[in-house]
Amino acid sequence: MNNLSTLHQAATAMKGLFVSKSRLLAWLICCFLSVQNASAQGQTVKLSAKTLPIAQLFSEIEKQTGYLFVYSNIDLDTQSLVNFSKDAGSVSYFISQFVQGRGIKYEVTPGKYIVFSKQTDMQATHSSVSGTISDSKGDPLVGVTVQQKDTPNKTVTDANGRFSLNAPVGSMLVISYIGMQDKEVRAARNMDVTLTDDVKALDEVVVVGYGTVKKADLAGSVSVLDNKAFKDQPITVISDALQGRISGVHVVSSGIPGGDMKIRVRGAGSINRSNDPLYVVDGIVRESGLTGLDPEDVQSIQVLKDASSTAIYGSRGSNGVVLVTTKTGKVDVKQVSFDAQIGFSNVAKRYDLLNAYEFATAYNEAHPNTFNANDLSAFQNGTKGTDWQDEMFQTGVTQNYKVTLTNGYKNTQYYLSGNYLGQTGAVIKTKNERYLVRMNLTSDITRWLSLTADLNASHNVRNTYNFGASKSNVMWTMVNYSPVTDVMGENGKYNRDFYNAITSDNPVGTMELNGGQSRQDIFNGRIDLKFNILPGLTFTTTNGIDYNDAKYYWFGSKLVADKSGMSNHDAQRMTIQSTNNLTYVGSWGAHALTATGVFESTQSKYRFIRIAGDDLLTESVRWWNIGLANSKTEENGYESWALLSGVGRLMYNYDNRYLVTGTFRADGSSKFFKNKWGFFPSLALAWSLGNEKFMQRQNIIQDAKIRWSYGLVGSQAIEPYETLGLMKQVGYAFGGSSKYTGFWAGTNRQTPDLTWEKTHQFNFGADFAILDRRVRFSIDYFKKLTKDGLLRKTLPEYDGGGNYWVNACEVDNHGLDVSIDATMLNLKDLTWNSTLTGTYLKNKVTSLDNIPFVKGYTPAFGLVGDVTRIAVGQPIGSFYLYQWTGLDSNGRDTYADLDGSGTVSEGDRTYVGKATPDVTLGWNNRVEWRGWELNLFFTGAFGAKRLNLMRYGAASMNGASKFITSREAYYRSFGKSDNPIYPAVNVTNNNYQAASTKWLEKADYFRCDNITLAYNFSKKQTRFADVRLSLSCQNVFTITGYKGLDPAGTSFMDTTLGSVDINDGIDMGAYPLTRTFTFGVKINF
Repeated sequence: MNNLSTLHQAATAMKGLFVSKSRLLAWLICCFLSVQNASAQGQTVKLSAKTLPIAQLFSEIEKQTGYLFVYSNIDLDTQSLVNFSKDAGSVSYFISQFVQGRGIKYEVTPGKYIVFSKQTDMQATHSSVSGTISDSKGDPLVGVTVQQKDTPNKTVTDANGRFSLNAPVGSMLVISYIGMQDKEVRAARNMDVTLTDDVKALDEVVVVGYGTVKKADLAGSVSVLDNKAFKDQPITVISDALQGRISGVHVVSSGIPGGDMKIRVRGAGSINRSNDPLYVVDGIVRESGLTGLDPEDVQSIQVLKDASSTAIYGSRGSNGVVLVTTKTGKVDVKQVSFDAQIGFSNVAKRYDLLNAYEFATAYNEAHPNTFNANDLSAFQNGTKGTDWQDEMFQTGVTQNYKVTLTNGYKNTQYYLSGNYLGQTGAVIKTKNERYLVRMNLTSDITRWLSLTADLNASHNVRNTYNFGASKSNVMWTMVNYSPVTDVMGENGKYNRDFYNAITSDNPVGTMELNGGQSRQDIFNGRIDLKFNILPGLTFTTTNGIDYNDAKYYWFGSKLVADKSGMSNHDAQRMTIQSTNNLTYVGSWGAHALTATGVFESTQSKYRFIRIAGDDLLTESVRWWNIGLANSKTEENGYESWALLSGVGRLMYNYDNRYLVTGTFRADGSSKFFKNKWGFFPSLALAWSLGNEKFMQRQNIIQDAKIRWSYGLVGSQAIEPYETLGLMKQVGYAFGGSSKYTGFWAGTNRQTPDLTWEKTHQFNFGADFAILDRRVRFSIDYFKKLTKDGLLRKTLPEYDGGGNYWVNACEVDNHGLDVSIDATMLNLKDLTWNSTLTGTYLKNKVTSLDNIPFVKGYTPAFGLVGDVTRIAVGQPIGSFYLYQWTGLDSNGRDTYADLDGSGTVSEGDRTYVGKATPDVTLGWNNRVEWRGWELNLFFTGAFGAKRLNLMRYGAASMNGASKFITSREAYYRSFGKSDNPIYPAVNVTNNNYQAASTKWLEKADYFRCDNITLAYNFSKKQTRFADVRLSLSCQNVFTITGYKGLDPAGTSFMDTTLGSVDINDGIDMGAYPLTRTFTFGVKINF
C-alpha cells in the first residue's frame, strides 16, 4: 500500500508539474508572439509618398513587414487617396492614422494578419466635440469655420469663439478663417485652438518676367488672375478670362467663333501701329498671341502694367505684358479628369425691321401702285416675302471636350491634356474647330540640375466671312435687303435686291456659296535647364520656338456675283528665342537681395505666297485649282528680323519694410537702320507700412503698402525693311519690241533716322486690407506718355510721291485702377466672395508734328466716308461729324453751319465723342452652400459712343440703300406715334449724311455676362470620382440705351489696316451678340 500510495503521489506530482510546465510554455509562447507582434508593429516603414492610394499603402506595408491585411465586411474604396503628415513611421502609426474617422477598427493577430472590422455602435458614436478658437493674442475669433475633413459636416464659432460639432473623437478637423492660416487638428471633447495670421496672400509667388517674387516684396503694378477666378465661366479663349477681372485691362471681342480679340492695357499709345500687349507663355514670347492655348491648361495669368514691371521687356513692353503660366504635374498627385461642355446660342437681340407687308405699304406711298392688292395680301398672310434675319440666324452649338492626365513622383512630374472644341455660330455657316494637345514634363535630374519641357500643338479650322466695316459685310446687306425680295430666283441664282439698289451680293448666297476658310497650325515648344550652382545662385537656359502655319482660302460663286473667283494664301512664321538667366537670391540679417542678369536673342522669319484668279471655268473644285481661272495674279514674299537683348535687375528688401527694384534693358533690333539700340531703365520704391511697429499697434488696417515707380519702355512695332527705301520693278521697251526690266523708287521712302516709340510711365499705388483682411484694396494712379510715336507721312507727287515713317506724335494716357476683393459672408454653410475692378482712363493726342489731323478708315467709298480722325487735343478714335439739327419744313435733314459760311460744307464737321469708355467695371461674385456653387459676373462701360451706321443704312433713302427697311424710320410706324427725326417716305431727297450726329449714340452699358450654377459630388457620394455638374448662361441681359445689337461690339478688328483704335467706334454690322446656355460635367478620377 505504501508503495502504491507513493507511486500515486509521484504520478500526481508529475501530472501537476506537467500541467504547470505546459501552462508556462503556453504563456511563454503567447509572450513571444506578443513581443513579436509588438516588434513588427513598431517596425519602421518607409512609404513612397505621403499621399497614396489605400491599395498602395497596404501593398507597401505588406512588402516591408510580411503582414497581410484582411477585410471583408466593410466598405473600403482601395483606390481612394489617404494622406499622412510624414512618409516614415511605425506600422501602428500608419494604421491608427488610417482608421481614424472611418468607423472601423483593426486587430493584429498572431498569424501576422491585420484584420479590419466595423466599429460597434458604441465605438462609432459621434460625440459632441467642442472648444474655443482664438488668435495669437488670445482674443476669441467669431465666424471661424470648423469642418470635419472630407465631409460636409461643419459649424462656425459664436461671439465668444466657441463651437460645438457632432463628430467622432479623433477625426480630423479643418479650421479656417479669413486672414488666418488654415489648421488641421484631431477632434477632442474639449479643445483650445490658436490660429496664426495668414501671410499666404502676401507670400503668394508672382511671375514678373525672368523670375518670380513674393507678392509682399512686389514694388510694381502687377495684377494676378488665378484660374479659380474664371473656372466657373465656360470660356473657350483665354482673352475672355481677362475681361472685367483685371483693372486697367479692356477687352473687345469680335464675337465670331474663333475670331479675334482686342486687348488694351491702360489705353492706346500708338496711332498707326498695334497697341496689343506682349504675350509671354512660360517665359517664351508668342508672336501668335494666345491663339491655340486652352484656358483649362492655364494655371495663372499675370498682367504687368507699369514701367517697373514692363521695362524688363524693353522695346516690346510699352503696351503692357500678359504673362501666362500653364499647369504642371504635382508631386504625389495622380489624377485623370474628363471635362465636357455643350452649349446652345442664339442672337440676343434682333434689328427692328419692316416685314414684307409693311415694306410694300410704305413703298407704295413713295411709288404708288408698285405692289397690287394680291401682292399685299400675299405679303400679309406670309405666303410671299423674306425675313432676312430668319434666313441668316440659327441656333449655334458649342461642344468642348477635354481629357487631362497628371502624375507626379518625387523627382518627376508630368501633365498631359487633349482638347476638342467645335463651334457653329448663331449666323449661318460660321464655324470653328480646334484640336489641341499639350504636354509638360518637369524632372529633377540631379540635385544641381532640373529639366522642364513644354509642347503645345493646335490645329484650328475656321470659316471666315466679312463682318467688317464695308458694304460687303453680310450683316449690312441683311439689314438693307428688302423683305419683298425672295432669296432665290427662278434661274437658280441668288436674287439681287431690285427695290434697294444695294451693290453688295445676296447675304444668304454669300454665306452659302461664298466666303473663306482659315486653317492654322501652331506649335510651341520650350526646354528649360536649371543649374543650381551654389546656394542661392542659379543659371537657367530657356530655348523655345513659336511656329505658326496659316493658310487662307477664299471662293466666290457666279451664282451670287457676276463672275466667280478664288484665292489661296499660305504663310509661315517661325520665331526662335534663347534666354540665359543668372539669378542670385540671398539674405543676411534684415537685408534680402535678388539679382538677375539675362542675355537673350530672338530671331523671326516669315514667308508667304498668294495666288488669286477670276472667272473660273468650273466651280466644282472651289479654291483648289488656279489653272481653271482665266485671269491670275501671284505674289510672294519673305522677311526676317532679329533682336539681341541684355537685362539686369536688382530687388532689395530691408526688414520687409523698404523695397527697391531697379531694372535696365538694352535692345538691339535689326528693324532699324541707324538707331538699332534702345535703352530702357526703370525704378520702383515701396514702403510696407503694415510691417512697421506703429501699424501693428492698431487693428483697423492690415498689410498696408505704398508703391511708386517710373520707367521707360518702347515699341519696335514696324515691319522689317520699313526704314529702307524700296525699289519697284518696271517694264519698258527700248528701240523695238524687246522688253526690258528696270527699277524705280517705290512707295516706301528711306528713313534711316527712325527710332523706337518710347513710353514714359509713372505709377503711384497703395495696397491695404481692413476688417481682419476680409476686404483688400488696391488703388493705382498711372500716367503713360508716348513720345516719338510712329506716324506715316505722304510725300507730294512733285517730290516723287510715296510714304515714309517719322517719329512725330505724342499720346497721353492717364487714369486710375481700383480693385476690391471681399469676403462678404463666411457662415457655417454659406460663403460669399466678391471682387470688384474698375478703371478710369483718359486718352489724348498731344502732338502730331504740325500735321492737322490723321483720317480714319473709309468704310464704304461713295456711301460712308471717313467718320473718325486723330487730332491734337482729341482722343484716339474721335468721331468727326456734322452736327444734326433736325428736319426742315420739306422733311430734309439739316446740319449746323459752324463756320458761318451760310452753307454746310466739310468745314462744319467737328469732334463729337470717342469710342473708348472713360470707365470700365467688372464685378465677380461666388457663393458656396453645401456643395452648391453660384457664380454671377457683371461688366460695364461708361463714356463711350458708337456710330450706328446700321441704323443709317436701314433708315436712309439715298445712296446704296434707296429705301428704308427700318420700322423706326417709317413715319407711320404701324401702331406707334410719329417719329419726328425721320421724314416721310415720299421725300425724294432727304439729305442724309452717314457722318452725322444723327446716328451717333451713347454706348454705356451694364451687362450680366455670366451666371453659373453648379453642384459638386464628392467621391464618397459617387463611389468612383469627384463629379461637378454645371449650368451656365452667358450674356444674360444688357442694360443700355444703344439701339444696335451690342454697345461693346465693333466692326473693325482688322489689324492689317493699322491701329484699330482709330476706327473702334464704327458699327457697320458687327457680329451679333449671342446668349448661350451651357451644360457641363467634369469628372476627376
